Amino acid sequence: MRRCILKLCLTLLLALSAVPPAIADDAVTLGVFAYREAEEVEARFSPLTEVMSAALEGREVRLEVLDLEALDAAVDAGRLDFVLTNPRHALSLRAERRVGGELVTLLRHEQDHELAYLAGVVLARRDAGIHDLEALKGQTIAIPGQRFLGGFMAQAHELYQRGIAPYGFAEYRELSAHDAVMRALLDGEVVAGFVRSGILEDWQRRGHDVSSLEVVSPRQHDGFPLAHSTGLYPEWPLTALAHVPEDDVRRVAGALLGWEGVAGDGEGLRFAPPKDYLAVEQAARALRITPFAVEPRSLLAELHDRYGLLVWLVPILSIALLAAMVGLILLYRRQSLLNRHLEQERQALEQILWGTAAGTWQWNVQTGETRFNARWAEMVGYHLEEISPTTIETWMAFCHDDDLARSNAQLEAHFAGQRDRYDIEVRMRHRDGHWIWVQDRGRVISWDEAGEPLWMAGTHTDITPRKEAELRAAELIAQMRKHAALLPGALYQYWQHPDGRRAFPYASDGIEAIYGVLPEAIREDAAPVFAVLASDDVPQVAETIARSERELTLWRATFRANHPEKGTIWVEGIAMPERLEDGSTIWHGYLRDVTGEHATQRQLMASREALERSNQELEQFAYAASHDLRQPLRMVTSYAQLLERHLADKLDDDGRTMLHYMRDGAQRMDGMLLSLLDYSRVGRKGQPLQPMALRDALDEALHFLAPEIREAEAQVEVTGEWPRVVASPDEMTRLFQNLLSNAIKYRAPDQAPEITVAVEALPESAGWQVNIRDNGIGIAADQQGRLFQVFQRLHTREQYAGTGVGLAICRKIVERHGGEIRLESPGEGQGSTVILTLPARAEASTAEGSDHG
Repeated sequence: MRRCILKLCLTLLLALSAVPPAIADDAVTLGVFAYREAEEVEARFSPLTEVMSAALEGREVRLEVLDLEALDAAVDAGRLDFVLTNPRHALSLRAERRVGGELVTLLRHEQDHELAYLAGVVLARRDAGIHDLEALKGQTIAIPGQRFLGGFMAQAHELYQRGIAPYGFAEYRELSAHDAVMRALLDGEVVAGFVRSGILEDWQRRGHDVSSLEVVSPRQHDGFPLAHSTGLYPEWPLTALAHVPEDDVRRVAGALLGWEGVAGDGEGLRFAPPKDYLAVEQAARALRITPFAVEPRSLLAELHDRYGLLVWLVPILSIALLAAMVGLILLYRRQSLLNRHLEQERQALEQILWGTAAGTWQWNVQTGETRFNARWAEMVGYHLEEISPTTIETWMAFCHDDDLARSNAQLEAHFAGQRDRYDIEVRMRHRDGHWIWVQDRGRVISWDEAGEPLWMAGTHTDITPRKEAELRAAELIAQMRKHAALLPGALYQYWQHPDGRRAFPYASDGIEAIYGVLPEAIREDAAPVFAVLASDDVPQVAETIARSERELTLWRATFRANHPEKGTIWVEGIAMPERLEDGSTIWHGYLRDVTGEHATQRQLMASREALERSNQELEQFAYAASHDLRQPLRMVTSYAQLLERHLADKLDDDGRTMLHYMRDGAQRMDGMLLSLLDYSRVGRKGQPLQPMALRDALDEALHFLAPEIREAEAQVEVTGEWPRVVASPDEMTRLFQNLLSNAIKYRAPDQAPEITVAVEALPESAGWQVNIRDNGIGIAADQQGRLFQVFQRLHTREQYAGTGVGLAICRKIVERHGGEIRLESPGEGQGSTVILTLPARAEASTAEGSDHG
């Protein structure tokens, strides 16, 4: 028993020791070539670890950024599972170490292009006079290293193709990194250097001045926007070491091919199916670099070394034999090359299929035999061995019964030549009991002699996420339609192409109540809508649409439409434009019937005009009445004064008091009539509205009030950028004079007035606001609403003189100019602020600026 236990322990130890070091702890290690500073490379490629970890069901993926020698050592030590490096290094890894073929190819995002290829760039200082490759002879050239594809091998192969031996041609100074080469060039340490494509543009993006450098012998390739001097070679491949399980390789390749990647010029990160790396191998062979450092010698040279001149003793036989052998060798090489191409294409196809996660199938139509790959079985939750052997009955057993009839109809149509392929979406039962959606595509690949289908081949793709998204989208659209049905108008999309085509791709059902057309009738052509617009309004609608399209600004219009049942209605529309990639424009908007509102607006306008006429008549009446009443009041005042003089020695104290009351009342009445006359003259007797500097009116008012200001020892501060407005100059002066006079008058007897007059622009250029703030007696909150009414006073005449019309005149002036006026006060004894607004007018915007800026 003890011997058996020892044997078992030994077996377990041997099994554990056989596990490659890189995967012994179930972690996966990705090695990446440090072609630039290690921190930059690690930052760029670190997102790969998350994608690979997700593909490997959450296993930890480590990233090691190493130079080429360290990568070789790590591969030899078994520390790495996947390697992402330049193609020249990948070629040597595949030939000299246990590294597999290319899984995917790195994509580089540059100037709206996704590049799967790179090239070499030959740079020289402009002051060196190097304009072609031949001028590099004898120069010292900075390179990142001879194992770099874009930093040496591509340029060396370009020299070789031009008949120049690259190794004895110049002196190469290896600096280990592309950035080091750029620094050496810009610092003048060397006159020429080799870097890979994209490095020059990257330095420009980082803000470096590279104007002192030029590209030697620049070349052009369609779809390749980067500066370069050589042919194109495929970008970096991702390879897997031999010990990595095939399932892990497939999962990683599929995840990277399906990954959306990371955006960004020069630093973007995406992958494509593996490219053909034969160009790299051919360049390596031509340059005789690893793994082709020694080219095999021809058979003729071998025979000559072995037999010397004996070869020529039998010339006819030897020549014939040599010709046959050369022919066989050429045939063998050609066949080998063809086989290699076929194998590369097969591997690329397999990698693409892995990346798309598609299942494959073949079906012998006549016998029912089927051949499925492992992915086909995985889609329905099985391993392929569990359902083997398979026939067409296997597929039918998994397929939903309701989909079989549609599938048969598709097959018959394809067999009859009515459809070029078989393509259908079907449901298949998963092992867990739920249904998945599959896109089943295929075609007949061979026919028998009778013209009947023999073999079909195709793919299965799991489209369950897409179908679920379509279901959610349909539910969302249904909800939107329900919400749109509750709106009083219509939601819509209007599309217009520069060639004149126009349509309503979407319109809610409410469009029928607006234009009398159904949504389906205008989905492809908008003509039925424009046909019902009132002919007089069509130019206005077209002009607003054109302006909105040109400036990509909000479209808003009110127009008439001739509804087939309602007659002429008024329509209001609003929409936001969006420019599409093909140059067309689509508006997302809302329409509603405003016929009732339009009628109400017209009634309001008529009422307003009637009210204005009534106010004018009242003003004329007030003017006439106040003017006519002043004459008898003057007579009363004059006779009261005469009586006082003639009867001065005969009147007692009571008589003199009564005459005084009579004269004082008549004078107060005359003052009120004068104020009423002033009130009625606003808008009638003043100067007309005209562009003016608002500060000029304020300065004139301050000039008129100068004696009062000096007497009261008032301090008046004016701030702000004073604008030009369209207003009546004398009315603006009267407005400021009244407001400033009140600020001086209504103060505590022992307090000097402190007045601030400030102006500021209203939001969205709507006009201006003037604030006049004082430190006076203030006003209680419940009294502020009475201030701007005619003959309203808050204090006795003994306290503060006045008629109670001044602020009413101010309100009338401001409202005549389209503005508003109000007063704010924290309370009695805390001062007040009069706030008035004046709207902006088009005439003022064209006038010159104020002289008081």
